[in-house]
Amino acid sequence: VSIKLSALHPRYEFAQAEYVIPVVSERLLKLVELAKQYDISVTVDAEEADRLMLSLTIIENVFAAPSLAGWEGFGLAVQAYQKRGITMVKWCSDLAKQHKKKLMVRLVKGAYWDSEVKLTQELGLESYPVYTRKAATDVAYLLCAQKLLDASDYIYPQFATHNAHTVASILTFAKNKPFEFQCLHGMGQALYQTVVAEQGVACRIYA
Repeated sequence: VSIKLSALHPRYEFAQAEYVIPVVSERLLKLVELAKQYDISVTVDAEEADRLMLSLTIIENVFAAPSLAGWEGFGLAVQAYQKRGITMVKWCSDLAKQHKKKLMVRLVKGAYWDSEVKLTQELGLESYPVYTRKAATDVAYLLCAQKLLDASDYIYPQFATHNAHTVASILTFAKNKPFEFQCLHGMGQALYQTVVAEQGVACRIYA
């Protein structure tokens, strides 16, 4: 199950941080505790760049909850097109090490590129929070993938991609470390039929 934190409160924005952090933390924890009862994994989906610090605080609050001790079905999505992507991977690894349990990390390229670029232009900021060339995003994704696999003692990597070159690269990097691919329903079917059949790697269909 994927949850957007902005769906849990209508004022999920930085200016309301003091109010929304405890409220959304409590609402998310109730949902995750319910998922734990049925052993259904939960991923906190990515938001726009200006909500990232809000999201990380709430994710840390829930991940550290005593009621989830010993359960490893909770995680988050990391956007490789954000310039903070690599830092995010380290943050995830450090969080999991601190609490001595695995964290699921779904690595995506990113879903808000147009709006991030437009908002940055409107505000007249000096730089963009995202890479502005696809090639840079592709390289950043592969670097994040390597870092996630290197931290596989604490991270369960989930690679969301439909790019054959990216898939081949991850298969080369993995060296028998645990991970899974993820594909959107109806996309990449020929690619993943081959990967699952010939490589024996799990692929979760994401709907």
